Amino acid sequence: MKKTLLSSLLVGISISQLFAQGANIHEQKGDYRTPISEFRNGFTQNQVQKFRENYNLSHLLKGGDDAVWWGLRTSELFPTSILEPTQETMELGINLDTKIGEVKANTKHFGEISLDDFMVHPHSYAQGFLVVHKGEIVYENYQGMTEKDHHVWMSCAKIIPGLAVDLLISDGKINEELPIEHYIHEFRHTAYGKIKVKDIMDMTAGLNSGENDLTRSDSNSIATRLFLAGFGLPFKGEHQKVKDVLKSAEYQNLAGMKLEYSSSNTEMLVLLVESVTGKPFSAFVDQRIYSKIGAESSLNIHLSPDGIALGHGVVSSRLRDMARVGMLYTPSWNKIATEQVVSSEILEKIQKGTRSKEFYRNGYDGPVFIDRLEDDSMISNSRQWDAVWSNGDFWKAGLQGQGIYVSPEKDLVIVFFSTNGQDDSVHRYVRQIANVIQ
Repeated sequence: MKKTLLSSLLVGISISQLFAQGANIHEQKGDYRTPISEFRNGFTQNQVQKFRENYNLSHLLKGGDDAVWWGLRTSELFPTSILEPTQETMELGINLDTKIGEVKANTKHFGEISLDDFMVHPHSYAQGFLVVHKGEIVYENYQGMTEKDHHVWMSCAKIIPGLAVDLLISDGKINEELPIEHYIHEFRHTAYGKIKVKDIMDMTAGLNSGENDLTRSDSNSIATRLFLAGFGLPFKGEHQKVKDVLKSAEYQNLAGMKLEYSSSNTEMLVLLVESVTGKPFSAFVDQRIYSKIGAESSLNIHLSPDGIALGHGVVSSRLRDMARVGMLYTPSWNKIATEQVVSSEILEKIQKGTRSKEFYRNGYDGPVFIDRLEDDSMISNSRQWDAVWSNGDFWKAGLQGQGIYVSPEKDLVIVFFSTNGQDDSVHRYVRQIANVIQ
């Protein structure tokens, strides 16, 4: 039986008192938030009108009520390629394990609390959390959404362009040691054109396109301009195109020297797939990946106003279907797909193709990922995944607390949605859960 709320009850603080205290803090910061559970049944017309009036980059990225709306209603804001299931739904078994909800993690702002308590904490803003072990759901918890709602993946979506490129490498259509300009001729004479495919895959392009808290707060950065172009928002009064932003990147460091996380890199992979296949990115993903999955509902790949698939983060689906994508990397792939999509060769590239721990730590985001997980045991990042461990586990994070963790060895997938722009402690449960699962 699930715990009722919060380890704070152990010290005699009621839920309502705690929420009131938290609300006061948020009001003082000018960032009051509605309890996320109130959005479970949708939005009022007045709310939607207010959210649309607040449609700007800062509101979309900060994790407030506006982020809850656009995270759940992304297709109302962006042109969208809808990848409908072509296979009959391959149902996941259910074998709930109460000890998973009892797993504790040391959160940044709420102390050491269980996953169950974190999910209902009034200021965690957790949306949904799902654990699948050996093809069965062993933990499932929804807060401000239902199991049938679609939610944006944020940067967890980056694994899809990464997988698409790896499929083309396996087909012999891409050589990862060649530069981008070999495949995308319009990027000749640009900085991105000179970067090897492998360095794009591993987030080490060496350009001024890095994405982090500093560049996201810089209105002139490539990172910010990419978001503005993709979201249909103006830069200095004018609307830019995604390709033009990418073409304006400049050399900053030697490629391959350190982790320099960048959504721009992932967008280059989207363009690479389209150039090599002659198909829209979403069509290739549908043909080679999603059409093989017995999904419950669609995978929505959202587009920029100029029709570029925003594979770096603006993809949405149900949480269970996100888990099914993760299961492609596990021994239980045949429980949710009609054929093997992730070959042993592709899996080995992720697990054993890592660079050094020094490489990981030298970049801005390596230490950020270590802190996010409160774990320093990973080897490095690899092929759009943010961390890889010596036992072959790997993990990917998205802004505001989206996540996907895969353990092929344990046949385990952990996925979750969130809307917290201030506290990403939800990630600290994945390694704890992986340690509990046998």
